[in-house]
Order: sequence, then structure tokens, then C-alpha cells
Amino acid sequence: MLKVIKMKKIMTMALTSAALLGLSATTVQAGTYNPKNTTSFNINKRNHVTKGKIYKLHLPAAGRLVTNSNVTLKNSMEWTCIPYGKKKNTYYLRKGTYYLTSSKNANVKTAYTRLTKIRKNLETYVETKKDNDNSSLKARKIKIGQKIKAMGEMYNYDSIDYYSFTIDSPQMVTMKMTNNPIYQLGKGNIFSNMNVIMFDKDNSVGGSTMLYPEDFKVNGNKTASQSWYLAKGTYVFSVNTRGLYDFQLTAVPDTRMVPTDTEIESLKDTKDGVVATLRDALHAKTYELAWREKGSKAASFTSSSNTVEVSTAPATRYLERNGHKIPVQIGKKLVNGQTYDFVARGVSNPDYIRYGNPETDNYFGAWSKVVEHTYYAPSDATPGAVDLTIAKADNTYHNIHVVWEKIDSAQSYRIAYRQKGTSKWYYEVTDQASNAITGITRNRSYEVKLQALNGREEGPWSAIKTVFLK
Repeated sequence: MLKVIKMKKIMTMALTSAALLGLSATTVQAGTYNPKNTTSFNINKRNHVTKGKIYKLHLPAAGRLVTNSNVTLKNSMEWTCIPYGKKKNTYYLRKGTYYLTSSKNANVKTAYTRLTKIRKNLETYVETKKDNDNSSLKARKIKIGQKIKAMGEMYNYDSIDYYSFTIDSPQMVTMKMTNNPIYQLGKGNIFSNMNVIMFDKDNSVGGSTMLYPEDFKVNGNKTASQSWYLAKGTYVFSVNTRGLYDFQLTAVPDTRMVPTDTEIESLKDTKDGVVATLRDALHAKTYELAWREKGSKAASFTSSSNTVEVSTAPATRYLERNGHKIPVQIGKKLVNGQTYDFVARGVSNPDYIRYGNPETDNYFGAWSKVVEHTYYAPSDATPGAVDLTIAKADNTYHNIHVVWEKIDSAQSYRIAYRQKGTSKWYYEVTDQASNAITGITRNRSYEVKLQALNGREEGPWSAIKTVFLK
């Protein structure tokens, strides 16, 4: 066990991030290259090709096209297609129209084969419309050392590919990637630039992190390598390209960069939030705390390297993405009486900010075990009574909407509800003046009541209101 040298304390602050703005790389405008005076070219037949003329051919589906002569192929965007094979005469193409030219007069014959007939020879995991890896939830599980070959975006249904792997100790993981795009770079072609993004899988309270370097690029037809320093755990990475590619992950133990494990040793309530005392972690220059309401799927994050970081009112930081400034709100207090799950980890960069700069040289330790904690702001005054002014069914969204007037002596409010005729109450806590009770069964009557909270002190329950939900 790591010897405790000193303690780190972190003040929790809720973070609300706006969605990042940008265009999908899988969206492209319609073809604009449509030369006049073209001659039809018949695939799977011999065609006499005259130097200087343009021949038009159409592939009914994505496929492999092999020629018996050196020719040039362009698509409807006027992007030049890349030939592969020892003779540089094999093309892998998407469905669509192409234009063929030759530098000399020749009898050109092509052999066309649909990719569906040969995909098993081109991909480690054959991807279909039904069985694909186009989201992180469908990531292909691979192993360190396994050689993977694949195709990206050869069909309209195909998009970014996702893979996942697991390591059981801190490792320097290196990816050797070969990108074989179907088009040459140039003329607005973004699809020959490969992007690989590595991120950790959701931690115990939800939420993932893009890992430095956040964007590994392989531009054009070449091989490149990139390394990541990773703690034990499961990781997911995405591959975005159009064409064939192959890669392999290798790993060696790391004892220099990745912070060792930390744990939450105590959580102390204050009027501004919760102070977490963490076990010191080797190589950690700062720490990150993540939490969420118990039962929720959305996590909030904060980071600190000093004794206490307190924010009594929300502040706004702006991120720049694709030329847009995106507001990120920091400093929302925890809700009094609400139960949360907390986890923590060490971070190597002392200037690390999850939503801001700098975003480089961040190496993360593994997340600690979950600690459950109910937050109560210090107070010894009993709150007064609060009236439940409205409790009505919303038959459009199938929930019960409740409203009340806030009172000065309350920090938060507890709503209780149950199906009429049953004995078990269910509870929700909020610091707002309204709430929606969701996830309940339709065509039932419900009883609802309300009380005010001030720290651990509880006010009297309001009168019960009965609501029928259609």
C-alpha cells in the first residue's frame, strides 16, 4: 500500500458543459465533378481506351476493381483514387460514379467484385449493417498484441469504428497504425486524413475522458505510431477514416508517468459543498473528483491541487471549439439532503482543468472505489412548513408535476410519493420550487406530500394530495 505522505482536499463543484459544436466527418456534399463528352465504360469487359478521353463507369455497390493497365480514376468530387497491390492496379471503392483516363491508347479490362464477397479477407471483424461497431457501446473487444485489419466508411451505413481493450496495470500503450485511404489528399478531401481518439471507459459514476494526445492523426497513405500512458482499466478508441487500415497495440509497464491509486478517506460537509480528503498518490500533481446523484447516469467533475477550492456562486469559463465560444458553468452547489456517489483519481498535470486549458500532458491514475455520501449543509434551525400548492398529472409526458412556494428557512425540499393503497413511500430531493415525478405507472392514483429541509433538520409534512395519472 502506498505510504500516506500528506492529504489532498478538494471542494466539490457541479460542472455543466455545453455540447461541442462541429460538423460530422461522415457528411459530404453531392458530387460536383461531371465532365462533358464522356464515353461509357463497361466493367468486367474489355474496353478500348483512347489517350485524352474521359470514360464514365458506375459501381452498383462498394467493391474491388482490378485493372490490367495503368489508368487514373477519379470520383464525382474529382478526388483521385489510390491504386494498391504490387502492380498498383487494385482499387477499393465506394458505390458511385467514377471517371477513368489513360496516358496512352490501350485495351483496358476491369474485374469488379463486391466487397460483401471478400470482406472476410479484408477485416478481422466483418462489419455489416446489423452487426457494426459504429458507437462506443458496440466497441469491438481486442487484445494487446492482436493484429487488426479493417475498413472504414465504405458503405453509407458505416461511420466511425470503435474498439476497446483492458489492461490490469499501468502501461505505456503504443498503436502502430497503417492508413490506406481510397482517395489521394487534396481538393477539399478530408476523408484521407485518419483521426484516432483514445478515451477511458465510463468510471463508476459515469463520464469518460479523452486522453492525451487527444487526437492521433495519420494523414494520407502512410504508417505512424502513437503512445498513451494509461492506468489499469478499460479503454475505448475511435478510428475515423475512409478506406482500409490495419493496426496493432503493444504495451510495456509504466512506473514513471501514470499516477498511482488514491482513495477517498473522508468527506466533510460545509455550507459550500463537500471537502474530500484523499490519500496521496505518487506522480499526482493534482486530483480529480467525480460525483453524481445516486441513481443518476450523469456525472459532474472538479479538480484541485491546493487545500480547499470553494466557489459560493456559479462562474463561467469559455471553451473554444471550431471557432465557437462555448460557456461552461462551474460552481453550482450540491443539493442539501441529496445522496451522491463519489470517486477520485490522481492527475499528473498540476494545471489540469477538465473543461479548459491546458489539455495536454494529462496522465490519469485509476478511479478509486465509490463512496456514497448524503450532503447536509451545517444548520441547527428547524425549517417551517411548506405548502404543496400544485400536484397535477401531465398526461402528455406521463409524469406528475408538483409546485410549491419556497420558504426562507429551507435549503432544499423532499417530495414523497406512493401509489394509493400501498405503504411504501419514494423520495426525491431538490432545491428548486417544482419537480416532475417520473418513471411511474399509468392509470394509477398517487399520493404526494412535501417537507422542507435545512441541513439535517426536517420540517413538517404538508397535506397529502391525490393525483390520477392517465
